[in-house]
Amino acid sequence: MPLLALSLATASPVEFYGFGGRKMGRGGGGVALAEGAESIIVNPAALPGQKYPQLSIGFVGIESSFTAIPEVWWDTNRDGLVDENDEALDVGPDYDPVQGFMIGTTRPIGTQFSFGLGLFLPLQRIIRLQTFEPQLPTYFLYENRAQRYELALALGYRPRWGISVGGGMQMIPRAKYDLSATLDLTLSGADEGSEEAGDIVGVGLDVHDMSLDLVPGFAPIVALHWDAGEAFPVLDGLELGAAWRGDAGLPVDVTIDLQINARAEDIGDIEPVVLPLYLAFGLGVFDHYTPSQLNFGAAYTLVDTFTLTADVKRTAWDALAPSIAEVTHMTIDGAGLALDDDDVADGNPYALELRPTWSPRVGAELTLPRFVLWDRWGVTEIRVRGGVGYEPTPLVSQSIDTALLDADRTIFAVGVGFEHDDPFRKPENRRRARLDGFFQYHVLDRGVLDRGVPEEPTAGYSVDGSPIPIGGHLYAAGVQWGLEY
Repeated sequence: MPLLALSLATASPVEFYGFGGRKMGRGGGGVALAEGAESIIVNPAALPGQKYPQLSIGFVGIESSFTAIPEVWWDTNRDGLVDENDEALDVGPDYDPVQGFMIGTTRPIGTQFSFGLGLFLPLQRIIRLQTFEPQLPTYFLYENRAQRYELALALGYRPRWGISVGGGMQMIPRAKYDLSATLDLTLSGADEGSEEAGDIVGVGLDVHDMSLDLVPGFAPIVALHWDAGEAFPVLDGLELGAAWRGDAGLPVDVTIDLQINARAEDIGDIEPVVLPLYLAFGLGVFDHYTPSQLNFGAAYTLVDTFTLTADVKRTAWDALAPSIAEVTHMTIDGAGLALDDDDVADGNPYALELRPTWSPRVGAELTLPRFVLWDRWGVTEIRVRGGVGYEPTPLVSQSIDTALLDADRTIFAVGVGFEHDDPFRKPENRRRARLDGFFQYHVLDRGVLDRGVPEEPTAGYSVDGSPIPIGGHLYAAGVQWGLEY
């Protein structure tokens, strides 16, 4: 009877690290294996067949280390020019690590149904919305994707012949932000003895209304699972699985209405005058994109001792909307000035080509000879596992206006599991408990982004004229405890 192993159910780490202690220890594969709550996201059809409810709590840490980027040109002194007077900008990249709790539960419903719920909760924050400047070198797939919680629900049904169907959803919020304010700038005559600008210029800011709405959105999941041995004993040990997940994301609509009142008063014989200027604009941002995925997998277990898994996953990265703030509309009225959308150009132009990717993973698990360490623990099992995978980059090309960085990625994973009887139950009412540890090491291929050397200092280009190097490593490690109850 498999114990619960909570899936690392985030829209972003799912694509990069997999989820669940056992699956992460095999490199993120195992869509065909029935492994409790690890199946909530990737294959809900593998949930049925559990005899007892299950609960697990885990912890995972995620870190990244990328090749240092040369200093680049930027308008660091904010004089509106990019030139030798600007101090060079160090862009790192130094991205925040993530530590989070994994909590999950599954429960059989009768003999044919099973329900599961999983939660990943980062410790530093519940969610972070963050855009990036496309002119600056940025690993756009890695900087912010793990910085959010995830809640997932799933239900599986097994009618007969070892065939199961399942469905579920990943929840991701949608956001809308509105701000309405008035800025009053007053220029008045200086009194005798006034020496500072603050004595003649007054600034008042009145925020009338500010609201942020977060509403739920969902990415659907449908899946199939077949335990071939139930239908054909000669195929005992063979399991097949397939699952499809729809796309989702976190669209953020930002609307800002700002009225600026420029007032002049008490200046000689000049009559008091007020010049109002009304500024309204909208920004569109699409963060935490969850691409649609199609997973196929097969697994074979030999005499309950050795398991081999093979998976292939298609991820529709070609529909990705990068987290770049775009001006959706703008209106400026007042003081003899009138501008609309046709007169405003977006300051973050970008053009890039992305492709869907096919990524394979292979994993293995070996159960060592069983033994009795302590009578109350019953039969103890130690399982060692490992896996490799390959993730090609979805980035095909981009314009000279952007400096998005990525490369093909190779995955190496190891893990170990320790399973025994729950020592706090009576022998006639025993349940199983387990502890799983895992570690993943990802290597980004080395490369360069060479956009040429402009004749004049240009924002986002290296100061020394060298190409931008690409490469680095990702790490994921954690431990997970599970219990039947």
